[in-house]
Amino acid sequence: MIRLLVVDDQDLVRQGIVALLGFEDDFKVVAQAIDGEDCLLKVTEFKPDVVLLDIRMPKRNGLETLREMRMRGDFTPVILLTTFNESMTMAQGKQIGAQACLLKDIAHSQLSFAIREVAQGRTLNIPQAADQPIFSRRELAIIEQLCAGKQNKEIAQALQLSAGTVRNYLSIILEKLAVRDRMQAIIRLRELGLA
Repeated sequence: MIRLLVVDDQDLVRQGIVALLGFEDDFKVVAQAIDGEDCLLKVTEFKPDVVLLDIRMPKRNGLETLREMRMRGDFTPVILLTTFNESMTMAQGKQIGAQACLLKDIAHSQLSFAIREVAQGRTLNIPQAADQPIFSRRELAIIEQLCAGKQNKEIAQALQLSAGTVRNYLSIILEKLAVRDRMQAIIRLRELGLA
């Protein structure tokens, strides 16, 4: 039996997914969550085998929720669900640790297949935009601080790094983004959905 947590802020969508999953003998929805904060609580409480996680939600979106799960050392397989075919957002989900990213209009049979694959420890191919730079976990942490308006010294303190190390990482980030300064970097990161 594959135990599932379904996370979506729209009641109708969430209940529709739950109803569809009910047709499969080897699936059991053990919990539902209405946003990212609720998801983090339910993952800890119910310990599902797979989490179906909506990307766009209030309070804490799917990517933020997934990042928090991984930072807590929770490696429960996650399938990100989205209404929009945004390859950059999907690529970011892959970087953070999603096992799959699917559009919500996927066929029931394809969703069931994906759940079974992910439950077996496999990762499904996630579309990657050709111009999407790949960032390490440390670079993503620095990007988060950069987009919050922090200066090098503040970033260094927040991440317990030296100012020189932060400068080096920022140089690499600017190079990957093909921009010259911090402001251009933030603009580019917003375009990529990473800010």
